[in-house]
Amino acid sequence: MFEVLKGRDSKRLVVAFANDAHTIEAVYKAVQLELVEGVLVGDKTTIQNVFRELEIIPDRFRIVHEPNEARAASAAVSLINNGEGDLIMKGLVSTDKYMKALLDKENGLLDPGAILSHVSVLELENYHKLLIIGDVAIIPLPELNEKIAIAQYLIHTAHALGIDQPKVAVLAATE
Repeated sequence: MFEVLKGRDSKRLVVAFANDAHTIEAVYKAVQLELVEGVLVGDKTTIQNVFRELEIIPDRFRIVHEPNEARAASAAVSLINNGEGDLIMKGLVSTDKYMKALLDKENGLLDPGAILSHVSVLELENYHKLLIIGDVAIIPLPELNEKIAIAQYLIHTAHALGIDQPKVAVLAATE
């Protein structure tokens, strides 16, 4: 997956409340691979302490100081809306505060009438190709129009990863 993305222009990744080592380490790896430029929104002192712990030189990151997690999520969304970022990532912010910022009717990221979903890309050691899966958490019982939107998101992601003719399978949980 990284080989496919390496040849592309890097994107500006904005992280909402990047106050933890796990998040910063993941972003740092993407920065090292030149896949993204990192913009970390959160408590500047906490972020700098994590840099020291992980022995990361902070000069490859932009830090936006916002110590409150809800305001950090809103600030991350604003950076995207203002053209200062291309992608958003959830950091240590709680899911409810993150989703509230994303779905804010005035300042959120969702276009009117759009369907919120999510896509995961899996690169498995024992399988010869990527698996791109959609909506395992956002829409528990999707209606037909939501299923179509999910499939379109998956196909778009496959195309972005260089898969010209992805195969699509529709599965349903039987809980």
